[in-house]
Amino acid sequence: MPLLSVRKLNKHFGQKSVLKNLCFQVNQSEIVGLLGPNGAGKSTAMKCICGLVHYDSGDISIEGHDIKADRVSALKLLGASIESPALYPELTGAEHIRLMAQWRDLPKTEIAEAEAFSKLGEALRRRASSYSTGMKMRLILTMVLMPKPHLIILDEPMNGLDPEGVIQLREELCHLKDQGTGILLSSHLLSELEKICDRVLMINHGAVIFDGAISDKQMSSGYDIYTNELPRLEAILKERGYICAAKTDSQRTKCLHCVAPEGELNDLLMVIVNEGIRLSDLKKAYKSLEDIYQEVIVAN
Repeated sequence: MPLLSVRKLNKHFGQKSVLKNLCFQVNQSEIVGLLGPNGAGKSTAMKCICGLVHYDSGDISIEGHDIKADRVSALKLLGASIESPALYPELTGAEHIRLMAQWRDLPKTEIAEAEAFSKLGEALRRRASSYSTGMKMRLILTMVLMPKPHLIILDEPMNGLDPEGVIQLREELCHLKDQGTGILLSSHLLSELEKICDRVLMINHGAVIFDGAISDKQMSSGYDIYTNELPRLEAILKERGYICAAKTDSQRTKCLHCVAPEGELNDLLMVIVNEGIRLSDLKKAYKSLEDIYQEVIVAN
């Protein structure tokens, strides 16, 4: 049984259809990235799962508990942060943490652990109204993770975090996943999602257009060849029937991308060596999550 099941979810705001038969699931020990352009329906879908928005039709269940028929049991299993951090401005960070412990009936030992995890230090004694965006996000994430929920939903959790905070969050999410937690994570930082997600869900205009492992679309697409003789190498390889084209990689370095199956790498290298072309590097080329996003979302 999936940890989260969303089936044929539909939502209208007036005459506008925001979600259209949306179907997906999140399993235990799995991090799923939720991607799509602004207005695609990501936040609406997450709010429906959290019981914050009424949906017109469909079913949502968490560990078999229907979000409408068995709301309390379903939400007890859930921890979520959607859109901008919502805090009580007059309360301190420490008071927020104690409040969450009271809501979730957590032991006092959890309070000390949460305060240490937040890494807010003396700022915990200050009112939340004085916090920067990054500090607010650290506090919200601490509160979400405190009860160790079975399912976690996070909307743009890296916003405002410094590099140390991003790394800490990434490590904590992977740790929770290893303990059996399922995580649905929305972010515009595709490079971060690529590091931690087991599966990617892409939606546009309220409908799923890709649901699968990154590796399903990330298969090797040949080799990137680096040399000071790019024009000459391109002419030689094309003359021998190879499909190749000059490109600029993610580091803004010029190279020659050549399509060649793995079994033909030796033949490709022999051609290069016999022509006396000196290489500075050769890398197996994979599609990045950004490439996949462009292919699935932008091209459609």
